[in-house]
Amino acid sequence: MYPYRIFFLIRLEKVEIAPPWEDGVKLKPRLNAARRALNIQGESSFIVLGNAKMLETQGRRIIHLEIGEPDFVTPANIREAAIRALKDGNTHYTPTPGMLELRKAIADKTANDLGVEVCFENVSVTLGSKEAIFAALASIVEEGDEVLYPNPGYPAYESGVRFFGGKPVPVRLREEDEFRMTPEEVNQLVSDRTKAIIINSPENPTGAVLSKDDVKGIVEIAKDAGAYVVSDEVYRYIIYDGLKHYSPIQFDENLENTIVVDGFSKYYAMTGWRLGYVITPKHLTEPLQLVLNLITACPSSFIQVGGIEALRNGSSAVKRMVEQYAARREIVIEEVSKMNGVHMVRPRGAFYGFINVKEIINRANINSLKLASILLEKYGVAVLHGSAMGSFGEGYVRISYANSVENIRNGLRIMSKAFNEIAGF
Repeated sequence: MYPYRIFFLIRLEKVEIAPPWEDGVKLKPRLNAARRALNIQGESSFIVLGNAKMLETQGRRIIHLEIGEPDFVTPANIREAAIRALKDGNTHYTPTPGMLELRKAIADKTANDLGVEVCFENVSVTLGSKEAIFAALASIVEEGDEVLYPNPGYPAYESGVRFFGGKPVPVRLREEDEFRMTPEEVNQLVSDRTKAIIINSPENPTGAVLSKDDVKGIVEIAKDAGAYVVSDEVYRYIIYDGLKHYSPIQFDENLENTIVVDGFSKYYAMTGWRLGYVITPKHLTEPLQLVLNLITACPSSFIQVGGIEALRNGSSAVKRMVEQYAARREIVIEEVSKMNGVHMVRPRGAFYGFINVKEIINRANINSLKLASILLEKYGVAVLHGSAMGSFGEGYVRISYANSVENIRNGLRIMSKAFNEIAGF
């Protein structure tokens, strides 16, 4: 009797507190995904890549202009450094923030490039810049905090803020401003709940490069608001037209409210290595490293050795690759200028063209997602729809010119033909 009564009471308690259900629906275990996971906006470029690869398995030839990945192989000296590390048995854990030698090399490179002294203790090594962004946001964003971010822009910003309970506030990047994130636009959106302002220069997907006044002005606004500036500088060496990269760390002498995110993927052609880093104010270093310890414990040891080699002896390879990106950019500008019904702001950095296709989609009564789908499925050219980069990206498509000259020319010429047919020119 005694066990029976316990079972009976427990069963009554469960029935009493259970939420209401429709008639005929049985109670089910709570085996549902967390809402915060379902609200993540993944990178559409990888979805498009997957669709394109699927078509290739069916025998279709696809020209890939969708993915932001250098077509170059990682320079040989970097690969060889990692191979040597493996052969030497460098296969063990490192400290969570990374090898001391790599952190010092990052601090030294920052000082040489930006003229700002950074203590290695403020440097934390990550698995790519994506983890750096995630850890930075995890360290500063609380429920209800507002975070300004560029739109169109990298989707991880908006999703990351929302994941941690913050409120993403889009800063519209305007074509008439060459898609720069201006202090004027930022100032209109800052409030007493603003926790951070995210900037990205050179910018994905537009190729915009912020001026010195842009960066300095945004830093001053952030300081007045008591907010952080999170600066994603993963394309900072891929810059053209004699322009110079400016970092908010240059206008924050005591490193009080600046967080710099960077990585090795883009300019060292190390996408598959998954190596990045974040520079934080002293008061954020320990919290951020606790987040990193929770996620991954530490980056791969031999990969970090490759990163040391890249920082110390990779500049000449970066210069050669950027020269080729610059030549490819001119081909993109030339081919787009010949197209009917489209135009494009001249990219000043990174390796993307953000093409205005509003006339095409208006004539065809479709959106940019549908246009990208048609280009892939009917014409065999994979591009990224602008809305994948945020609501203000609608009406555009992004192409990557981190590809061969032949593929770029052929892809753009096929797109020109497709636009004529789709829009009825």
